[in-house]
Amino acid sequence: MENYEALVGFDLCNTPLSTVAQKIMSAMHSGDLVDSKTWGKSTETTEVINKSSVKYSVQLEDGKNRSPEKKNLKSLRSQTSRGSAKLSPQSFGVRLTDQLSTDQKQKSISSLALSSCLIPRYNQEASVLQKKEHERKHFLMENINNENKGSINLKRKHITYNNSSEKTSKQMALEEDTDEAEAYLNSGNSGALKKHFCDIRHLDDWAKSQLIEMLKQAAALVVTLMYTDGSTQLRADQTPISSVRGIVMLLKRQAEGGHGCPDAPACGPVLEGFVSNDPCIYIQIEHSAIWDREQEAHRQFARNVLFQTLKCKCPVICFNAKDFVRIVLQFFGNDGSWKHVADFVGLDPRIAAWLIDPSDAVPSFEDLVEKYCEKSITVKVNSTYENSSRNIVNQNVRDNLKILYRLTMDLCCKLKEYGLWQLFCTLEVPLIPILAVMESHAIQVNKEEMEKISALLGARLKELEQEAHFVAGERFLIMSSNQLREILFGKLKLHLLSRRNSLPRTGLQKYPSTSEAVLNALRDLHPLPKIILEYRQVHKIKSTFVDGLLACMKKGSISSTWNQTGTVTGRLSAKHPNIQGISKHPIQITKPKNFKGKEDEILTISPRAMFVSSKGHTFLAADFSQIELRILAHLSGDPELLKLFQESERDDVFSTLTSQWKDVPMEHVTHADREQTKRVVYAVVYGAGKERLAACLGVPVQEAAQFLESFLQKYKKIKDFARAAIAQCHRTGYVVSIMGRRRPLPRIHAHDQQLRAQAERQAVNFVVQGSAADLCKLAMIRVFTAVATSRTLTARLVAQIHDELLFEVEDPQIPECAALVRRTMESLEQVQALELQLQVPLKVSLSAGHSWGHLLPLQEAWGPPLGPCRTESPSNSLATPGSPVSSHPPPPHFSPSFCL
Repeated sequence: MENYEALVGFDLCNTPLSTVAQKIMSAMHSGDLVDSKTWGKSTETTEVINKSSVKYSVQLEDGKNRSPEKKNLKSLRSQTSRGSAKLSPQSFGVRLTDQLSTDQKQKSISSLALSSCLIPRYNQEASVLQKKEHERKHFLMENINNENKGSINLKRKHITYNNSSEKTSKQMALEEDTDEAEAYLNSGNSGALKKHFCDIRHLDDWAKSQLIEMLKQAAALVVTLMYTDGSTQLRADQTPISSVRGIVMLLKRQAEGGHGCPDAPACGPVLEGFVSNDPCIYIQIEHSAIWDREQEAHRQFARNVLFQTLKCKCPVICFNAKDFVRIVLQFFGNDGSWKHVADFVGLDPRIAAWLIDPSDAVPSFEDLVEKYCEKSITVKVNSTYENSSRNIVNQNVRDNLKILYRLTMDLCCKLKEYGLWQLFCTLEVPLIPILAVMESHAIQVNKEEMEKISALLGARLKELEQEAHFVAGERFLIMSSNQLREILFGKLKLHLLSRRNSLPRTGLQKYPSTSEAVLNALRDLHPLPKIILEYRQVHKIKSTFVDGLLACMKKGSISSTWNQTGTVTGRLSAKHPNIQGISKHPIQITKPKNFKGKEDEILTISPRAMFVSSKGHTFLAADFSQIELRILAHLSGDPELLKLFQESERDDVFSTLTSQWKDVPMEHVTHADREQTKRVVYAVVYGAGKERLAACLGVPVQEAAQFLESFLQKYKKIKDFARAAIAQCHRTGYVVSIMGRRRPLPRIHAHDQQLRAQAERQAVNFVVQGSAADLCKLAMIRVFTAVATSRTLTARLVAQIHDELLFEVEDPQIPECAALVRRTMESLEQVQALELQLQVPLKVSLSAGHSWGHLLPLQEAWGPPLGPCRTESPSNSLATPGSPVSSHPPPPHFSPSFCL
């Protein structure tokens, strides 16, 4: 018995069996296993056809017949497809009767000709079952001989079900599926099956080839991930579920007349655009260690189906499409390459809705349907296997996929109406597979070093806490703002000693603030503020960038989750961990006394230094230099700023800017002057007010206001640009980036002057920051496409830190890849498809190294890069120096006309 279970690949004692299978098991339990040579030589068995239902009579070795009950086709299908696909009915001593009339035989053959979407077609002449029969018999014979030699007494357990009340919910769900399948079989309607779910594991070779052809000819594919509990990505609860069970795919065929989409209004009935026989298939991707050969065959065909899905010429509609692509990559494993998903065209309604309303970053599927579709369309409740039968769950998923299709079509029409379609196609859709590839590739971390740093920082925090208690003269909670406020202003009264007339206060309650700016203003008056500042810095490094990273680590590496819709400016965001928030600047702390080394030794800690490249690879970082300032120069058209960038940049930009602004020779510009200029520039770019600038510079508010006014007087066109952006926002209610991205600002019309002023600052900020985000996304797409189409390059984009792209490159490919990256990114000043022509050049600085925290300029780390490298794809001709860059307009099949 054990060997038989090993053959079929699962524990028969724990598996619901069909009636026929139970009778077969009863026969096997009642006597010894029969020699495979005698199988089929038993006393004649009969098959009786009664009302199109098939009944079997199994002849046991002891000569006793057992009458079977009604056959459970669902269970038979399950066993035939999963375990017994190699076995024919004759192999169990069951054969068609010779006593039937010709008409009866014809009816029996008709009833046995099960549709390819339920179980494999039974082909007497050339079926997979018959081809595998000899191999099965040989395998079973070897097992029997081994058992006889070892005198193994096989004990079998006979499973019987006395009444329906003892059946589990899973068994009842299977029976419901069986009743539905039997109704289909008895109806004789060959098209009825297409209303049901089709598990591709149950298809024969002919049906598999038909499915592949259907994928190639589909007008659209609507997909969703199904989790182990039966819920899908369309569920209302967006909390992550660990295990994905499979993929459900609805194949939308061309409607009558060959139209890809209905000519109905944008929010027409949900069933419009679908024909009655649009099939819905299920692809099992959950791995099981039970099966070997059969399971691998199923997995191989599933890979083929998913590969065709990635390469299909029709749009693939999916809610959270990035997760779908990532799961597909994981399912491919070592058998696939990340380059397979480079051409994936996925329409994600969440991204489309985010472009229309950036403030609504994480809506659920139900939220979007309620917001953008008519009230008559309601989302089916996402039932799970725990509270509903499998049929109900499957039907709900199918209905929701139809709603998902309708919702996506409506949103695509709105994108075109708002002038956002080109942005959606050019930037956001191509970014989906890129982020999925980034999430599928983890960055190695030096765990041992990170644990040492965590212990060191923890020891330093204890010392700082003791020092704070000592200088304060009492114990208090150092992280409590209320207790710290009482010590600083109640006991020590440091606000009375400050040179500043007034210190910042909290928002509503107007308490004295204990912010970093206030502590910096008080640090020379008493030792406590300085201790608190160091404590906060060390605590943040330890909790966020050390212990936080350790919590996210898996097998010595880290992979962030990238959010495409997480910001209103269009920038990407990351979490688990937030790799973008890891500071590039190292911190210095005094060595704890209980650690080895000299007393009062200063230690330098760089959180990025713990990220290391894999063996044989090197990190390559490409950073846009002063991209916000360059965009500001382009948008404002200020002649002084344009001259600064158009002329040869032999000197530091901010030093030159300081020299222009303060009218001092370059050699007299100090580091402090340069940093001051840099902060003023970014205060203008990000819309920071005089109060925030004063806090950053550590100067009075009045002095910060003078800096801002002086800078804007020197570069008058910047002020004109800001006024124009604010005026446009007042006029239209939104502002637009250089590539057409919108940000609605409803508070621009607020009666509250503070809210209105905040909206005005956000308007100026968005035009610059949103434009920079667009350029960085375009750079990611261009470089990713160039590497994906290269026959030699294998570089992986592992992170995007705002204006910086981080790659992991094989050591021999560094020079070639560096040249490609620089050329591609710097050529983005001209993008024909978006009608973009910057008035200033873009400059990219490259650095490399085996540790992210210790990158050196490329010339120092690797020598001068190679000249322009050739690429195999014609699409990369845009990277030729001096030639304009095309933005790859959407392919013909990806035209917005398909949603009209």
